[in-house]
Amino acid sequence: MTPENSPPSLKQLPTFIFFFFTVLPRTHSRDHSLPYGDCRSSFECGIMKDLSYPFWRNQQFHCGRQGFELQCKPHEYPVINMENQTFIVLEIEQNRQWMKLARSDVWNGSCPLLDTQLSHPPFSFSATGIRNLSIFHGCQVGSTISEQAYNFSCTTKNGSIGYDYVLWEAFTGPAKLCYLQFMVPVLITAYDQLVHRSLTLKEALNEGFIAVYHFEEEEFCRKCRTSRGTCVRSMNATQILCFCDNGGLQKTPCLKHGKSLPFCLSAVRS
Repeated sequence: MTPENSPPSLKQLPTFIFFFFTVLPRTHSRDHSLPYGDCRSSFECGIMKDLSYPFWRNQQFHCGRQGFELQCKPHEYPVINMENQTFIVLEIEQNRQWMKLARSDVWNGSCPLLDTQLSHPPFSFSATGIRNLSIFHGCQVGSTISEQAYNFSCTTKNGSIGYDYVLWEAFTGPAKLCYLQFMVPVLITAYDQLVHRSLTLKEALNEGFIAVYHFEEEEFCRKCRTSRGTCVRSMNATQILCFCDNGGLQKTPCLKHGKSLPFCLSAVRS
């Protein structure tokens, strides 16, 4: 037998066996688990910490749910877009699934040009804890509104403009006496301070309002977290999966100690 056709020596076999059973399996596992490595732990967004699914950032759509993307800047509040409106995120309570939001236009001193809208799932106004303000502009002198109104100014593209506003429950005059009308929610505590004139309108609006959120895979993700897994979204954005410690992706919670069944996809819709 020539040296070229001779089998590997016994000294080479341990190295070959180690490579085949350790290096190759890890490389295969890494192929499908690598995109989800950043989803494993909670993340920071500006001044907020310990955020996790359904929220996500930095184009990591596979780490969260559609519609929950946060825009992050160092030392600032996160920003979220909902129904073509932009909100400053003042607080997030993930265990109770609510957020405290403030309109970014009003926050920056701009005049509101639209009603505050949260009319479609997964977000909605809190059933308690907020009241609506009705903001008017261009009210006729001597009208019921002008007699009851508080006055404030805000900035438009053409410069500063004066607005009148009236507390919704106190309004009795017809809206046609004014040029514009907008609905903006505020915390009930801020509303009470407005009534007693101990808070300005801008201060009240900047305290924000409470919005709640729900998503259909809540129970699935709770069980996934309990099993020491992480809820993630499939790369084609069609399914919600449980990502386990060993890199497995599956439709059920992880087994004990974060292990998982062989890779499979979840039927839960995103």
